[in-house]
Amino acid sequence: MRNILTIAGKELRSYFTSPMAYVLAVFYLGIIGYIFTAIFLLMPQAETENIRDLIGSMLFLALFIVPILTMGLIAQERASRTMELLMTRPVRDWEVVVGKFLGAMGLFTSVIIMSLIYPAILAAVAKVDWMMILTGYLGLLLAGAAFVALGILASSLTSNQIAAAILAIFMLLFFWLVGTLSYAVSHNLGDVFKHLSVLENYQDFSKGIIDTKNIIYFVSLVFVGLFLAVRAVENRRTI
Repeated sequence: MRNILTIAGKELRSYFTSPMAYVLAVFYLGIIGYIFTAIFLLMPQAETENIRDLIGSMLFLALFIVPILTMGLIAQERASRTMELLMTRPVRDWEVVVGKFLGAMGLFTSVIIMSLIYPAILAAVAKVDWMMILTGYLGLLLAGAAFVALGILASSLTSNQIAAAILAIFMLLFFWLVGTLSYAVSHNLGDVFKHLSVLENYQDFSKGIIDTKNIIYFVSLVFVGLFLAVRAVENRRTI
């Protein structure tokens, strides 16, 4: 556990000692702020339930922000040859991967918490359903964790950060869009595609519903992403 926390702390500090964390945070919160303004300030007739649209926009934007956060977690280590140095220490492959996952999640969670300023502004002038908002944020964090795990998997497969980011975006878009295939195939196969869809599994959270199957889905994506990332690190280590 000490190794995991040490690696997580190192990754989190590295984000804040470079401009990337601040640029991404400002960009993310700025875009969400623009959407918030468009929905609630420029459209007086909008109902407070439209906060769901705002949180949904946050989830969609995370598809492109998270790959940038994760692209260098392992790829940069390989390119700079520091991964080999790290592996000479008494630390296991899975501890490296989980530590980097927690570090990236620390930054992502911090940005998501800062975005609560927008529902708070709305609550100052209108009645809002905080239970629905918090449930939506729970789904956002679970989906974000899955995105980070898949981003780390992409980063473990290459030493090129740009390639890692592009690969991660394609992975995330697959899980985002796979549910649309359900309309073009048979019913049974369509159900499989829906079960694989991030968007389909997030919908209940956006409505204020916490369903165990949706939690299991996101936790499973995290586990699979990290497991495959560990295997990729192990394979590269033996080459």
